[in-house]
Amino acid sequence: MGLDNAVLEAAADAVFEIETRYGFLVVKQGRVVFERYKRDVTATNHIFSATKGLGATLIGIAEQQGLLRTRDWIADWLPVHHPDIAPDAEIRHVLNMTAGTDPSGSRWAYNSNFILNSLTGILGLASGMPPVRFYEEYLKQPLQLGFDWPSNNKGWIQIGSQGPLPVIEATHRDIARMGLLWMHGGRWREQQLMAQEFVEEALTSPYPKANAAYGYLWWLNCDTGTWRSTAGRSGTGRWFPFMPDNVFVALGARGKVMIVVPDHELIMVSMGDTAQEKSANYLGTMMHRVARICGYET
Repeated sequence: MGLDNAVLEAAADAVFEIETRYGFLVVKQGRVVFERYKRDVTATNHIFSATKGLGATLIGIAEQQGLLRTRDWIADWLPVHHPDIAPDAEIRHVLNMTAGTDPSGSRWAYNSNFILNSLTGILGLASGMPPVRFYEEYLKQPLQLGFDWPSNNKGWIQIGSQGPLPVIEATHRDIARMGLLWMHGGRWREQQLMAQEFVEEALTSPYPKANAAYGYLWWLNCDTGTWRSTAGRSGTGRWFPFMPDNVFVALGARGKVMIVVPDHELIMVSMGDTAQEKSANYLGTMMHRVARICGYET
């Protein structure tokens, strides 16, 4: 696949030097080209906020089916909703973490609980079916994902990782499949699960002054505006200046990472249980190693 095996081996070595790593997977042009595991390929991991990418996918699928629009007002779907959601907030503001300010879109505030999980209620109302069934029929089955999405007895699921239900447990390959769907513009084999326009919108920062590094529940590397991390760090220009501006990332607590490089049709997934306070270090290490695999660094 045009990749240097020595560079891949060195990248895996560097990633496994990070505290408590469980795996390292590289996919190129839809094919697994390298993987190494501390356990085995079938081992699952709690993915925490990497779940957000799945949540954005469900909303994209629902919009493709004509069930809702990202520019629908939250108040039209949920007249009684969490009081922190701004009166003018739309679905896209919840997806972008800018729904909790008035006016919406003016400030980015990361959350994994009440505001974000309002999307589950909207999905249920829009589809007329329990959200877990919507996932099973329109995402799990087409992608042949190996995990169940924990739900209660009414079929309610959490998009945010904070709440009463267990966190999704998935394999590295499961997460890579989600990345592949998005890298291919919402298309999976012969099915257009999400509109190309939705994917492009979701992978562009709608409010770069609020946070240029965030789209619709995806982390971005945009070169316009101010990027902000959950740890309070910020800067101007691209978050990772040595990588292209169309790179996008899924992040979950304690080192659940997927890096997608569309220009090289390459996806890297690594999960583990690394202390959260080391997130800046482990993400930087992984990003630099992916840059070397792609030839951006030597």
